[in-house]
Amino acid sequence: MAHKVKMITETSFDYKIEESKDKKLYIMGIFSSAESKNKNGRKYPKNILEREINKLSDSIENKTCIGQIGHPEDSPETDLEKAAIIVEDLQWKSTDVYGKARVLNTNSGKNLRNLLDDGVQIGISSRGLGTVNEDGTVNEDFQLLTYDVVANPSNKGSWVNVIYEGKDFTIPEGNNYESTEKEIRQILESNYNYLKKFFK
Repeated sequence: MAHKVKMITETSFDYKIEESKDKKLYIMGIFSSAESKNKNGRKYPKNILEREINKLSDSIENKTCIGQIGHPEDSPETDLEKAAIIVEDLQWKSTDVYGKARVLNTNSGKNLRNLLDDGVQIGISSRGLGTVNEDGTVNEDFQLLTYDVVANPSNKGSWVNVIYEGKDFTIPEGNNYESTEKEIRQILESNYNYLKKFFK
């Protein structure tokens, strides 16, 4: 049997923007939080979120923790043509994960810089795969993939969204959920034909 998961995203506006002397633009602040229920009624146990943040450390070190403007519409993978930020650091402070992401010198990155220069408020949103208990607790199968920048003018403060509610992603039974991002990609690619029917 296969294990079906959904894409889970959480968005925060608790960040600041900083430009370095060499004109590199950074977004810094709270990227994720654990243990308390968010506005969407979900709670991330700290041990699960710690595990996933630790797994992202290799991606950060290898400069592959890339995010885009808006969450991808047809796959949990980052569309490199839409790449806008690269996460360079994630650190715990109590139950919050403080992140630092550099705005890339890509077309999407330049678009993001222009939006920020014009005073547009954007959000930092985690992108992951997993399931959620009836009480809102995120399960052990949660896999944090990366962070994106998003906008949602219908809400204030910190936002939370779940996307692809009708689209399941299949992970083979027996996976120990300690997969690296590369292994997750291999799992998704191996299920490509199965996944296509969800994106018609």
